[in-house]
Amino acid sequence: MPENKPMEQITKGKVINTFVSKMMADKGVEDAVLKEQLESKLEEQIEQAMIRMLPDEKLVQLEGMLDREASDEEIEQFFDGSGVNFEQVAQQTMAAFRSAFLGSGAEA
Repeated sequence: MPENKPMEQITKGKVINTFVSKMMADKGVEDAVLKEQLESKLEEQIEQAMIRMLPDEKLVQLEGMLDREASDEEIEQFFDGSGVNFEQVAQQTMAAFRSAFLGSGAEA
């Protein structure tokens, strides 16, 4: 079965969008600017968590790819082949992000 990378990208973005929308609704917050900021921050935290899970030799390899400005597809293939369960990392990061947001007193 052929892989459909563009669809995966759309799906990942949609998952983050839906997750943040639900999280904000659960807290009773409606703010388009805040939603955009939260989506960006969540995506950044997921990426940071993924990088932290890489062994040292993979970090060196990733750094080299970034230095030569590898394509998004190459970076995604690198992470897919790294041997780390990034779905689990993303789920844990999202749960912690939600917990922090719902537990915070600040709504904007």
